[in-house]
Amino acid sequence: MSKRKEFYHKHIQKHVFEELEIPDTPKILENSSEEADSKEELKIPEKKVHRVLTLKSILISFFIIWAASGILIYTFIPKDDRGTFGDMFGAINALFSAFAFGGLVYTLFIQRYELSLQRKELEMQRLEVARNADQLEEQKNVMIQQSFENTFFKMIELHHNILANSLMIETGKDTEVTRLHYFRLGLEGQANLAENEHDLKERVFNEISTPRGEWIKQYINNFYCMLLLTEQFCKNTNINARESDYALIILSQLSDDERVIIFYVLGYELKQRLLLDRFYFLEDLNPGAPEHTKWMRKLYRDYL
Repeated sequence: MSKRKEFYHKHIQKHVFEELEIPDTPKILENSSEEADSKEELKIPEKKVHRVLTLKSILISFFIIWAASGILIYTFIPKDDRGTFGDMFGAINALFSAFAFGGLVYTLFIQRYELSLQRKELEMQRLEVARNADQLEEQKNVMIQQSFENTFFKMIELHHNILANSLMIETGKDTEVTRLHYFRLGLEGQANLAENEHDLKERVFNEISTPRGEWIKQYINNFYCMLLLTEQFCKNTNINARESDYALIILSQLSDDERVIIFYVLGYELKQRLLLDRFYFLEDLNPGAPEHTKWMRKLYRDYL
């Protein structure tokens, strides 16, 4: 019996589903989406129709009020009192004109107040822009200073590397003389033989041109570039080069031998001498040769 019931149940269920012809789920979703789109499309003209009906209702209401007022006046007000009634409306018109003028004055005051607020807002914006510009200028100056100091201290490091790589010891029986000191002794010896400023200039030039003075050119070029870089930075930042900390830092790196060599080598050439004078006094570099300092000043008196 149970098997027969299962057979009838399956047979009837299959027959019922075939007659129902249930549509697929995707088709149902497609139909529902199409209906939703059509409803959305219908909403737009419905809004337009609503606006038009609202405008028509307002116009019709004004027309009904105007027509009703005319009917009421001609129906309930006698002819003799209509003039008085019209005069009353004339007074009311004057009153409304006064109200309109007052409203205009009030509107002007409101506009004036709004303009004052706009001016204050513009002033605040200008102050903000100026403040931002100052901050940008400060940031720019800080970046310039950082960039300069990085290069500046690298050149000081290069300055010491040149000295270290050029170090040569002349060994005697009881003394050891560095190449730097050895060159200074030769330079001072030639300078002491000079008879005037022109002779001094020529002797310094000849001493630099000797094989003994060839190595000093790289040292002098690096020192000159260091002064040139510092001078450019001081110009851009409105700093007195001679009073700057960088001039003191450079001077503190120089030994006595270096100061004397810089005094003679940079002192006789005009372009280098002009740059040197912006940082240091000649007597500070070589205080032991006051006569040579006078000759150096006399040599380029017209340019300094």
